[in-house]
Amino acid sequence: MSNILLGVTGCISAYKAASLIREFKKNGDDVKVILTQNGSKFITPLTLRTLSENKVYTSLFDDENEWSTEHISLSRWADIFVVAPASANIIGKFASGIADDLLSTTFLSFEKNVLIVPTMNESMFENKATVENIRILKERGVVVMEPEEGFLACGEEGKGRFPKVEKIFLLTNRLLFPEEKLRGKRVIITGGGTFERIDPVRVITNLSSGRMALSFAKASFFNKAEKILFVHGRMDEKPFDFSENVYVESSEHMKSVLEKNIDRYDILIMAAAVADFRPDYSKEKIKKKEEFDLKLCKTEDILKSLKDKKILKIGFALESEKHLEEGMKKLKEKNLDYIVINDKENLGKEKGSVVVISKNGEELSIKNVDKFEIALKVIEWIKF
Repeated sequence: MSNILLGVTGCISAYKAASLIREFKKNGDDVKVILTQNGSKFITPLTLRTLSENKVYTSLFDDENEWSTEHISLSRWADIFVVAPASANIIGKFASGIADDLLSTTFLSFEKNVLIVPTMNESMFENKATVENIRILKERGVVVMEPEEGFLACGEEGKGRFPKVEKIFLLTNRLLFPEEKLRGKRVIITGGGTFERIDPVRVITNLSSGRMALSFAKASFFNKAEKILFVHGRMDEKPFDFSENVYVESSEHMKSVLEKNIDRYDILIMAAAVADFRPDYSKEKIKKKEEFDLKLCKTEDILKSLKDKKILKIGFALESEKHLEEGMKKLKEKNLDYIVINDKENLGKEKGSVVVISKNGEELSIKNVDKFEIALKVIEWIKF
């Protein structure tokens, strides 16, 4: 796991650093904290020390009032420097090269990835000085995470809220992830299950947790994809935080969204459980009775309809018998570059096994790992 140096400054949201430390520790990371003097007004060193299980650093001087070189040793120790929350004051210091406390001095000596999470009132965030300071830092390679909109500590609504801890955790791990297979690539991922209406209150659908598709979204994000479009039906999980998310209801709706966007993307990962049949729709609620006939017609195969598109296409197939034979057949019919053969036993489970087949007949077998690991291995294996 990683060594994470966390800077905490004087913002009301400083208390949320406690939750961020917990998230890093759950992941097995080692966390050390630099707490500014103003930050200690909002959260105590004892709280941060207890959660991080490490000394909390607060001053350029040691306990005997001697000059310390801890800013250098901390810079060498850490794999990444995360400043969350980052006040307007510290952002100004970083941009101007001011080094008058432990946090700003450490920033100047740090040579690896830095992630800054600005948190303040909207007026402060949009002030020309703050905007210019953030621009300068971005030009120098610092990653600046956009604050969220919502209710602020001052009682106003606006932009400046501390982002969800899970988002900071994900972005930190993206910066730490060593691979960048998808840098410069734009990826469309479909997930969840579509449904077709029988009448205004009844539907038929394919069940899908959406976990495999979400795992591919996360793996694409970690591999530095330039943009991720996540087109999804009903899922057990919430959509991915770092993708453009489009909800669709029916197979026709999903096809329409894909056709509208596909020419601007490089890769299509079709992991959705698209409904196979469409009923004759009744505008009136069908009255309850002992039995009635429901006529179904086959929905259009979306991947087949896109087979001539110049985009790398990865399809999925749920098979239990003769899975390789059936998978190869579908790969050829739909003009896919790769197909992931998923066993029905994997449905709804955290772990699973798959076989991936390329259009050249190459095979990759992945056994009994979680779905995120499956996604990482597939992305690592594919060729452009």
